[in-house]
Amino acid sequence: MTRIAAAVLTAGFVTAAVATAQPDDAKAARALVDKAIKAHGGAENVAKFKASVTGFKGTFHGMGVAVPMTGEISIHAAERLKVDIEIEAGGQKFPFVSVVNKDKGWVKIAGDVKEMGKDEVAEARENLHTGWVASLAPLVSGKGYTLATAGELLVDDKAALGVKVSAKGRRDVTLYFDKETGLLARYDSTVKDEGSGREVAEETTPGEYKDVQGTKQAAKFVVRRDGKLHMEGEATSHTLSEALDAGGFARP
Repeated sequence: MTRIAAAVLTAGFVTAAVATAQPDDAKAARALVDKAIKAHGGAENVAKFKASVTGFKGTFHGMGVAVPMTGEISIHAAERLKVDIEIEAGGQKFPFVSVVNKDKGWVKIAGDVKEMGKDEVAEARENLHTGWVASLAPLVSGKGYTLATAGELLVDDKAALGVKVSAKGRRDVTLYFDKETGLLARYDSTVKDEGSGREVAEETTPGEYKDVQGTKQAAKFVVRRDGKLHMEGEATSHTLSEALDAGGFARP
């Protein structure tokens, strides 16, 4: 009986301690995000640019073989995405276009257009949400987001401090910021693997930051799923905008 009572009391003290620590934890997480926003160009610049067009070249490893690709990715906040790329496989090149415009989506392969299903659009929107959070733009105001510290780890042998970002109806995204510079060193999320359909852990490591229109933007990236190399590449061009014309995200 004494042990049970002691356990109950201990649980009560722990609960009280956690409740007391929560506001301090939120402040610590907010401080890390504020440092990162400053490192990436400051609140005004980070919040202003809600859209981007990025030219890139890279390699897809998700099917167990290295598949080269080049193209352009256009993004507007967490609402619209257009991927226009050329994939090289078996000595041939194939054009591929994927568009998401709010609750609609399409895929075009070699002239054949297919409308995305509801689940496909939902997954694409989750991925857009992850990228939007990683841009830090919505975290300038922080409205609609809950922040919590997420510990420390090494990214390329450098210490990085984590912040878990939660939003209603969305999967959590964990951002890791370089302990010294404040720049985004890695971000983690959960995705549905295209091949198996199961949920897997995905981690993206941006690097080689460059100055772009008063902000810091990663010139290279590496994506891993369940610890395995999934994709890698580099930006060949990067243009930021306050908005992109919705007409550019029409059915291809």
